[in-house]
Amino acid sequence: MSTEEELELLKKRFERERKARIQAETILEQKALELFESNQNLLKLNQSLEIQINEKISELSLSERRYRQLVGSVQDIIYKVSPDGYFTFVNSVVEQRLGYTEEEILGKHFTELVVPEYHEELIGFYLNMITNGKESTYNEFPVYTKNHQLVWIGQTVRLVDEGNNVLELVAVARDITDRKNTEEQLKNTQIRLSTLISNMQSGILVEDENRKIILINQFLCDIFGIKGNPEEMVGVDCAVSMDALKHQFQDPEEFISQVNNLLSERKMFLNETVYMADKRILERSYIPIFLDNQYMGHLWQYNDVTEKYHAQEAIRKSEEKYRGIMNNMELGLLEVDNEQTIVRAYARFCEMVGYSAEELVGKNAQNLFLPEEFVQLIEEQQSLRKIGGSSSYEVPILHKNGDIIWTLISGAPIIGEDGVVTGSIGIHYDINERKKLEQELSLAKQIAEDARQAEKQFLANMSHEIRTPLNAIIGMAHLLFDTRPTPQQMEYLEILRSSADFLHSLISDLLDMAKIEAGKIEVHHKEFDLIGLLKTIQKVFEIKISARPIDVHVMIDSKINGSYIGDDLLLNQILLNLLGNADKFTEKGSISLSVRLVADDDENALLEFKVQDTGIGISPEKLGLIFQKFKQINHQGHKQKGTGLGLAITKELVELQGGSIRATSEEGVGSAFIFMLPYKKGQNMVIEPPKGSHFMERKDFENGHILVVEDNLMNQKYISSLLNKWERQFTVVSDGKQAVEKTQAQKFDIIFMDLQMPHMDGYEATIAIRSTKSQNQHIPIVALTASAMLDQKTKAIDVGMNDFLPKPFAPNQLFEMLQKYAKDPSEKMAAIPEESTKKEEPRINRDILDHERLQEMYEGDVDYQVDMFDTFLEDVLHEFADLTPLNEQQQFMDIKRLAHKLKPTLGMVGLTTLEQKLIEIEHIALEKPDYQDLKEKIERFTHLLDEAVPTLKDELHRLKNL
Repeated sequence: MSTEEELELLKKRFERERKARIQAETILEQKALELFESNQNLLKLNQSLEIQINEKISELSLSERRYRQLVGSVQDIIYKVSPDGYFTFVNSVVEQRLGYTEEEILGKHFTELVVPEYHEELIGFYLNMITNGKESTYNEFPVYTKNHQLVWIGQTVRLVDEGNNVLELVAVARDITDRKNTEEQLKNTQIRLSTLISNMQSGILVEDENRKIILINQFLCDIFGIKGNPEEMVGVDCAVSMDALKHQFQDPEEFISQVNNLLSERKMFLNETVYMADKRILERSYIPIFLDNQYMGHLWQYNDVTEKYHAQEAIRKSEEKYRGIMNNMELGLLEVDNEQTIVRAYARFCEMVGYSAEELVGKNAQNLFLPEEFVQLIEEQQSLRKIGGSSSYEVPILHKNGDIIWTLISGAPIIGEDGVVTGSIGIHYDINERKKLEQELSLAKQIAEDARQAEKQFLANMSHEIRTPLNAIIGMAHLLFDTRPTPQQMEYLEILRSSADFLHSLISDLLDMAKIEAGKIEVHHKEFDLIGLLKTIQKVFEIKISARPIDVHVMIDSKINGSYIGDDLLLNQILLNLLGNADKFTEKGSISLSVRLVADDDENALLEFKVQDTGIGISPEKLGLIFQKFKQINHQGHKQKGTGLGLAITKELVELQGGSIRATSEEGVGSAFIFMLPYKKGQNMVIEPPKGSHFMERKDFENGHILVVEDNLMNQKYISSLLNKWERQFTVVSDGKQAVEKTQAQKFDIIFMDLQMPHMDGYEATIAIRSTKSQNQHIPIVALTASAMLDQKTKAIDVGMNDFLPKPFAPNQLFEMLQKYAKDPSEKMAAIPEESTKKEEPRINRDILDHERLQEMYEGDVDYQVDMFDTFLEDVLHEFADLTPLNEQQQFMDIKRLAHKLKPTLGMVGLTTLEQKLIEIEHIALEKPDYQDLKEKIERFTHLLDEAVPTLKDELHRLKNL
């Protein structure tokens, strides 16, 4: 009711009351006299009336108390409100239900308790009730309790009026919160059920007892091609729609008849197969719905099982097919119980072992057929059967005549209806002939392996026998170049050097292929400067062909920068092979080497290398042969030297690194060889060395006293001449026994040790030196060998050698090895105090540092090197301690991140071996490792790092004193 309406009502009421007052005053004046006259009469009656009034008042008081008790005993809220909505009365139940006292409620407007969203709706409802004069109404709405909890109220309201005037509204309100919650839960359940049925991958149709559709989902509409929304089907008579759909079935009348039978019987019928006219196959289930034994309707479920049906049919036919095959195959079946007692023997098995079925049934199969050495195997198989396991295995069984028959047995448990294993069945296949063949093949394999080993040993021996004199030839040729030969002698020396180099190349190709075929080529992943490598190859090749009319071009993709992780030595060999091949077939023009970035991401890069020439080219029919071993594509009038192994080796080396190679060519135009290799991206940007840095040419280093252990007189002469030329102090001995004696007698600083020598070879000598406590126990030992086989190198490292120098070697290779293990010229031997001999100090082993890596990195910048070593020891070293607790917590990704972060720091202080071990830990952590395995590797790494710390501190101290 609006304010204007309330004011107007008050005005009308006031006017009526004023007119009534005037009228009353007039009447009162007229009646005053009558009242006065009557007063006397009333006085007479006063005494008797007073007694009656008192009696009535007592009765009314008693009635009011009873009314209030009645109202107070009701569990519903009873209240009164004025026509404008203010509470005038409320019973005490309101405090129980809403938390308000009667005093707090009285005088409030009813909307103060109602949830705000319902204000407008509720005011309109009761205004309509008053306006239309409805005596009684019922409404439901939510209110807030005193502690602001939501309670649903259902109330009946009656109007109390006098004539046309509404005096008040009386209401009885009941707490219906529980009912509302139940209704909400029921509603949600209905929604979920309806949603579930609608989204089921089965066609669902629910009908009531009168066959009216209650629910139908889209899947059923799709099965029967019913157009429109499923909701539009609700209420449709199913009997009518079924008649319209019956022609979709293979037998329409049978379909109708079966449906009617199911409806009349009202019994559950599941997974009935129904055939459709369009060759589909459906599976139908009928489920009647009863509530308190009263039939309420039923549910139909349809599934399209066409594919399942055809698959089962295919399996059935396959089973029939293979059952027939089994019956026709040479397979012997034998059934035994859990104690290996024969229950049944089939005909083919009886033929196989020479017994009749009657002779076998009741006998113990293990005792009858099994050689003693195979008893444990059968017992293991029997244990597996008892727990329901199946398996196949090979075992010999005894024929009745005592012959051995090798059989392949496929065994499976026999399980009874109660699920208990009652025995097993074995399918026996006679593999006697196969076993004979295997034995023959094994013998042939052993012969071939022995031959391969003999070939390998022959190659190793030939390598040694050829490379040893070849080393001397090449070495002497180098020395003769320094004797100022005449032009004619120079020509002869060039022929000698060229022939020796060619012979060296042939031997290297043969041994490389032997190593590849034996799987002995190792791929060493390390960080390298790709651009620097390409520029070096370009310079070397330009020098080689400087006298010929051929231009050499190197083109590098601008997107290639920084370092890469891979095997730079193998890449160098591949490129030199391809460039050498281009050189052989190009008389003039150009040879180009290009590299481009094909694809990359944050960690990986795929590079494409291309070597192209303007040579004679290759015909299309011969292009497919170029990567085959010992194949040479000879052109008319063009004779090439070589083994025909170069490109075959190149292809193997590319594929060994996970790459691929191909070739294109056009006769008379030229050829191109393209290969792709995947690399990891390095962590360091490549820094160009400062100009004027000639580390490889430095000779201001010391090696102290050098011991050369070599039995070949020519090689002794060659090495001696080089060391004399470089003004080095050295001693030469002829076998390992003399070397051990020398190391026990005097101090040396490096040993060059041949491996194959009389009396005591290089391996034995190294073991003896490393095992004997002497001043030479930890001396660097470099292996000298003409063998190029990987296992020789591995064996050398395993017995304690530090490095490997293969024969034949050029002077610069020997020089670089001396330089690698050089002593700093400023490092002097300090006098040992006499008392120091009383207590042995821990030995500082500088050999664990990669001095070549350090020199490449710092280029002699001592201050920079000191700063890096100091930073590592003070700021970085402690971080390695986090690896162990991270592994204990199995935080493998954190280990991977920490290892990735710290690994470059190890290389910066020369601990390249530990850097590789940390890279290994990083890779293992990335692949969800075994905790114990990773723990052992971290413990080993930590131990080695702890051992290296004193060496780092000693090196830092040495550098600071320079």
